[in-house]
Amino acid sequence: MRFVSALLVVLAAAAPGVPQESQLVNVGENSFGAVWANIHLTRMRVEEPYLPLVIGIQNLSSESVRIDRDAIRLVGPDGRRYPVAGLKEVRKEYDKLNVDRRIANANGIPWEVWYWQRRLRESNFFPGVMNRRGTVIDEVVLRRQDGMVDLVYFPTPRGLALDTPFALEIDAEGWEVPLQLRLRLE
Repeated sequence: MRFVSALLVVLAAAAPGVPQESQLVNVGENSFGAVWANIHLTRMRVEEPYLPLVIGIQNLSSESVRIDRDAIRLVGPDGRRYPVAGLKEVRKEYDKLNVDRRIANANGIPWEVWYWQRRLRESNFFPGVMNRRGTVIDEVVLRRQDGMVDLVYFPTPRGLALDTPFALEIDAEGWEVPLQLRLRLE
């Protein structure tokens, strides 16, 4: 498997109440897919019970693939896999959803990559309760070159701390093998 890892600096757009600063976006790619992860918000929440991560996924294979909650996992420092958390449990046990969404909207993934081609497919794994986009969309079909961008939550992995390696794993239905993006909170 060919694996490319790079750090890109993305300038964040200003949003009310959210500081503007440069963002680190991690990128992993192979012949059938690409994944982006913005760890800015993740770094801020490493001590919380749920870990937010702004992700982008693109299908590069010739066949359509399906992404749902089961396809997205965090691999902790000890190698244990953590699935995307459930919406009800996060809403009940975590009080920063609205703040996180504002930060993610200002400091997310450069979604314009797909938007201008109308190749961005809507997902909404953790909708806010006080906005128009309150409908859960947690299953997305990506045709060739389609992408998705979303804010997802995981139970915080055991042993995760600043400067500790972990990974984001995407196991899309239709891909031969999972795509893994190595991450480190610096």
